Amino acid sequence: MKTKSLEVDFLILGQGLAGSCLALLLHLEGHSVQIMAHSDQPRASEKAVGLVNPVTGRRMAQTWNFDEIFPYSFHFYQRVFGVLNRGRDGSYLEEKPIFKALHSVEEMNFLTGKSSNLGYDDLLDIRSTDGYPVPVVFDNTVAWCRIAKGGRMNPLPFLQDARSYFDLNEMFTNDLFEKETLVRSAGFWHYKDIKARNVISCLGMGCPWKAEDMWPVKGQVYELDGLPDFGDAILKTEKFLVPGDNGAILAGSTYEREFSHNDPDEAGFNEITQDIKPELRAKMTVRSSWTGIRPTTKDRRPIIEKLEDGLYALNGLGAKGVTLAPWSASQLIKKMLNEQG
Repeated sequence: MKTKSLEVDFLILGQGLAGSCLALLLHLEGHSVQIMAHSDQPRASEKAVGLVNPVTGRRMAQTWNFDEIFPYSFHFYQRVFGVLNRGRDGSYLEEKPIFKALHSVEEMNFLTGKSSNLGYDDLLDIRSTDGYPVPVVFDNTVAWCRIAKGGRMNPLPFLQDARSYFDLNEMFTNDLFEKETLVRSAGFWHYKDIKARNVISCLGMGCPWKAEDMWPVKGQVYELDGLPDFGDAILKTEKFLVPGDNGAILAGSTYEREFSHNDPDEAGFNEITQDIKPELRAKMTVRSSWTGIRPTTKDRRPIIEKLEDGLYALNGLGAKGVTLAPWSASQLIKKMLNEQG
């Protein structure tokens, strides 16, 4: 029996954070969408801890385009939670306080001065270690910097709920994409039995386009037992500690641009846990560990590009995929619709 052909406005390749956010936005705007992904294909999004931090780096610079990206992402995850959960209130992204350990008086003075600057006055609050009800788990901590407007979004429940929604609405094709099978003809892209006006690649490191602009970065994460309870907060130095499931603490992550294998290793564990007090390290046990290979770009900006007529790429979201995915998807939609009138 001949398989019935399918004609859609958009064929999206990949169902990680980028592909899922893009598909939902287009679908909610009334466009016909088909997502193609293979169930056995690894996705960096599934491995991400999903930390949302409005400041970054040693000098605590405000994250790129923070004022626009963060409010959009918080609203998006609240909106789609209701869509994917039949009208229930809630959000996949929860706002949580982040406490950065400060290790010197110089660092404390620098950030105290920075916290009085416009744009940082409502983000940073520096206090002594007894100024917040947070256990001191890092060695040589002289003060805490409380970072507002941060939080965490666990990508896995979102991706699972999105997949169920796509299946329910017959929007998902379980197939491994092969570039040579994609053909352009008479204003449409044809892939097997799918006919699409537009194709968008959200395949991460598996993307066959723009490979020269991509940079794989390995991140290791450890699920630890034996650390003190610090409630709902997120603690960080250069690395982070995040409350996980059943009393465990998630610790991560490395940022390895050069690596010889994809597995967790002793060097990564030592890098992640080196700032934890020795007496606490001695009590820690590892419940589980994993790695993800992030699709990043050399300038750490997402790829939101037209490749040729009706063919686009949304990729390279890197370590900030949780917040970049919804906003980048919205920017690509504006770009596509503006170009096509």
